[in-house]
Amino acid sequence: MPAMSLPRERKQASFYSVSFIADGLFEKGSPYRVFREEVLPALRQLRPELEKLYCQDNGRPALEPTLLAGVTILQFMEKAPDRKAVEQVKLNLGWKYALDLEWQDSGFHPTSLVVFRERLVEGKAERIGLDAVLRRLVAKGLVRKRSKQRIDSTHVLANVAKMSRLEATRETMRLCLEDLRRQKPVTLPEAWSIWIERYCETEVDYRQLQEPERMVEKLRQAGEDMAGLWAWLETQPELKEREKARLLKRMFDEQFELQQGKLEVRRVQLVGCIQNPHDPEAQWSSKDPSKKSQWVGYKAQVLETVGEAEGEKGQPTGQFITELTTTEAVASDLAGMKSALEAQQQAGLEVPSHLYADSAYVNGPELAQASEAGRELIGPVKGCPKKEKRFPVEEFDISIAQRRAICPAGHKSQTCCRIGNYHRGETMYRFRWGTRCRDCPLRRQCTGKRESREVVVSPNHDHLQRRRREMGTEAFQREARKRNAIEGTISELVRGYGLRKTRYRGLAKTRLANYFIAAACNLRRWAQQIAWRAEQAWAEAA
Repeated sequence: MPAMSLPRERKQASFYSVSFIADGLFEKGSPYRVFREEVLPALRQLRPELEKLYCQDNGRPALEPTLLAGVTILQFMEKAPDRKAVEQVKLNLGWKYALDLEWQDSGFHPTSLVVFRERLVEGKAERIGLDAVLRRLVAKGLVRKRSKQRIDSTHVLANVAKMSRLEATRETMRLCLEDLRRQKPVTLPEAWSIWIERYCETEVDYRQLQEPERMVEKLRQAGEDMAGLWAWLETQPELKEREKARLLKRMFDEQFELQQGKLEVRRVQLVGCIQNPHDPEAQWSSKDPSKKSQWVGYKAQVLETVGEAEGEKGQPTGQFITELTTTEAVASDLAGMKSALEAQQQAGLEVPSHLYADSAYVNGPELAQASEAGRELIGPVKGCPKKEKRFPVEEFDISIAQRRAICPAGHKSQTCCRIGNYHRGETMYRFRWGTRCRDCPLRRQCTGKRESREVVVSPNHDHLQRRRREMGTEAFQREARKRNAIEGTISELVRGYGLRKTRYRGLAKTRLANYFIAAACNLRRWAQQIAWRAEQAWAEAA
């Protein structure tokens, strides 16, 4: 099969060339045409970065890396697996036109896409596709370097089966044994044949192990076998550092412990533990304390531009995704927001002037940082916990700068002192009213059973108090509603591009897939905008 490459320059299209035939077939609003005219030139500009992923002194790569990057964008746009994508390159006129190929270009083997993705991950070039699209959007003025944006998160399911503790433990043992069998060590442990028969050759019907006693018995047996295998591995320095051996040690430490020299099964642990040894980076997480919404996988943070003016009726969205950061499932939304903003800055965009978010992203420290940086963080903050028969902190007029607080009855605090909060790791401020509460007519509503009232607040309480007052105004509510459109974007990514469940295993490859999903979504949105404008211009001319 001849190697494929993108021609650097064609002087004139022949009568039988793809470009000559397809120019009249694909109108301005076609994603294939937008890709060919806008995204493909941007990918060619990024060609030096792609070539760095290959050996510089051992000949040229067999396939043009720019071609593989373009194919990857198109395959995520159409939710095509690798084999289907290669078939489209061979037979689909739209793909040939978009990639600037000719009829005689016969395609390539699907493994080339696998190797290309591995090179992108190793070279930390996962967002090369999104960068190419954003460059053209910025050049066209459709995305500003400093713009208004909104953010929200969603979960991404891992591409692995759900396993019980026993299944995960036994499978980890099997993977380690199979890896060692391929290495053919000179010396073997005494129980080697027993382990091979128990974990590699015997199939276990887990449906018959529903009783807790039998499950714990089998789990303890697996733990004892793990301990024996690891004890042998410690005598084999060249083997104990292998990936599967380290995985076995991690699984053992998470699931078992030694108590007075006896192996015991640990209490159920979910957060941070291996859920499936085929993807040890996929973690268990839950969106609410009740654990009704739980998953095993990762978390994605979506950043999207916000238009300055509302669009016309029937106009497709003109907002574009600037960042789609993928983190561990247990990472907080605040940590994800910081990672997303940093990644966006590294890509050449600035921190947004206005950032619309929900209460998971808005707290006192973030409001203070936004104020110091001269930007707006727009979103509600969580209310103070209310206690029965007591005024909440929201009812007090507190000024940290002036070191004073006024209660609902109008009394000024007697004292203000700084105290340490070891749980939060920050200094807190405590206000006390002392003897002023004795004859207060609102004492029963304020102090409860105590003789006097005290209030403890964080150093950023001024910002929180200001935001809680703003939340009751119509102007703030109208402005905060601009965040709601991000829900539609997440729905589009999930339903249209397969964001909900990753194709690959591992955080790095999942991050790469999500970046290409963002690039594909931007491409299609751009094409829809162009098609709508062309239709409007045609209607006005008619």
